[in-house]
Amino acid sequence: MLKSKVDEVLKDINKLPAISSVVSKVLEKLQKPDVNITDLAAEISKDPAITASVIKLSNSAYYRASKPVRTVQEALMTLGTKTVKEIVLLTAAKGILSQDLSSYQIEAAQLWTSSLLVAELSSKIVLHKKLKVDKDLAFTSGLLCNVGKIVLAQFFSPVMMQIKTDLKENKEPFPLLEKKYFGYTHMEISKTLLEKWNFPEELVDVVTNYLNPDLSTVNPLLTSVVHIATILIIVSGIGIDIGGETTPISPFALSQTGITDEDIQTYFLHIPDLQAGLADLLNI
Repeated sequence: MLKSKVDEVLKDINKLPAISSVVSKVLEKLQKPDVNITDLAAEISKDPAITASVIKLSNSAYYRASKPVRTVQEALMTLGTKTVKEIVLLTAAKGILSQDLSSYQIEAAQLWTSSLLVAELSSKIVLHKKLKVDKDLAFTSGLLCNVGKIVLAQFFSPVMMQIKTDLKENKEPFPLLEKKYFGYTHMEISKTLLEKWNFPEELVDVVTNYLNPDLSTVNPLLTSVVHIATILIIVSGIGIDIGGETTPISPFALSQTGITDEDIQTYFLHIPDLQAGLADLLNI
């Protein structure tokens, strides 16, 4: 059992994926309804990499700013705080998710592509079904579901053969195998990471329960949206990892969102278009 080794890593803050302190502070400020744009711009500008990303992406075809954006403050004024928050989180997530997860049999580029596609499809579902969920929140939630895998990936080597045998013989859902060998699922690790980064409770809830949306206690509707988007992207063959296609779409998620078989067909057919539309974000 590798649980004690995973515990050591979880206790040692230096061994965990880090996120810029600016990101945590920006999220904190944005949770207040009366956020001051000038303060927010000053906070974001403390991190040169995030500042560069905000300006670059604000001017990209994906975000289609109404006029050229030259500063963080202009980005906030032109695109709004929600969109700039999305860009800040995108930049932070890219730093963490652009790693090879060879033990999960998924490459860095594929991990980033699939994370972005889940994010984009989540926000598209919200718009299509006119759900009472913020599309920016759906995007961000979809983006972060794989972060726990980054931590667990480093522990696979000694048990890789056993896991592969187990997968062949028992056809168990992959999170059960993670729990069996490492003492944690990647969802539990994601929860630990997002709490450490002071992310909002809704995001923590989604990454913890996105494979079992009926267990969501904060926002079951948001978790259901991300659940469906995740399964569709995996079934389309993008970002499919060692766990394969073992999770069926939850009936609870379908009833929460009102998504029909016809909707699923439509979303599935549009995945290549979604990927084409994400060109700017794939290359940040």
